[in-house]
Amino acid sequence: MKINIRLLYGILSIILALIIAFIAIPAVTRKAASTTEIIRIAETVYAGECITESDLETVTVGNLNLPSSLATKPEDVIGTYAVTNLYPGDYVLPQKVSSTPLSSDPSLDAIPDGMMAFSVSIRTLAVGLSDKLQVGDIVRVYHYDDNQVLDPVPDIPELHFVKVLAVTDENGYDTDYEQPDLAETEKPQTASVTLLVSPLQARLLTLFENDGNIHLALVSRGNPKLAEELLQRQTDTIASIIEESLPSEDQTEEITEESSAASE
Repeated sequence: MKINIRLLYGILSIILALIIAFIAIPAVTRKAASTTEIIRIAETVYAGECITESDLETVTVGNLNLPSSLATKPEDVIGTYAVTNLYPGDYVLPQKVSSTPLSSDPSLDAIPDGMMAFSVSIRTLAVGLSDKLQVGDIVRVYHYDDNQVLDPVPDIPELHFVKVLAVTDENGYDTDYEQPDLAETEKPQTASVTLLVSPLQARLLTLFENDGNIHLALVSRGNPKLAEELLQRQTDTIASIIEESLPSEDQTEEITEESSAASE
């Protein structure tokens, strides 16, 4: 028995039309007709500002093509911080807000345990690598004492490899910060460099900062692997110096005996 192809196509077309008419279209219509309440920006909020209740409004919108991650409750947004500028009518998505304040100095947000940020003054153009230092550079620190003009500049093992966290000009701006009002004027000179240091290094830098001049020499840039190796070498050197400064067992026993004798 031959099958009439035209008849078969006709039947299939009718079935498809019935599916569209009684299943697909009603489903889309129900989706378009359904609504939900979401949170929307009512007042302009600039990047870094904390979002308050007065900055928000609750509106009813259709569910069709609505992102599932939209904020639907004011308490989910109030107290968060705008990651970018938000304007009236903007929907609130997770990537647009942050639960923690935005820092103007991201490099200072993740200082490792046991380390600290320490700034040193750059008194002349030469001591700061002629304004060419950048964040992430690995530098070596030298100290020049005016009272030891005839002596060679001593090597400082504790400050062979130090990471630069920030380079700041005399106005307190990072040197890579583009200031619109200074676009046509002379760029301010570097005034200070912030370094990632250990407590021992910080004590030395405090002494050097107040006694003579600190000079910075570039050791590595743009090579994360080498930078990591150099910083590890510096950590090992400092650990060795601290270990050597601790009293030996014999010295400890001698001190204990002297203390006991003194107490008697």
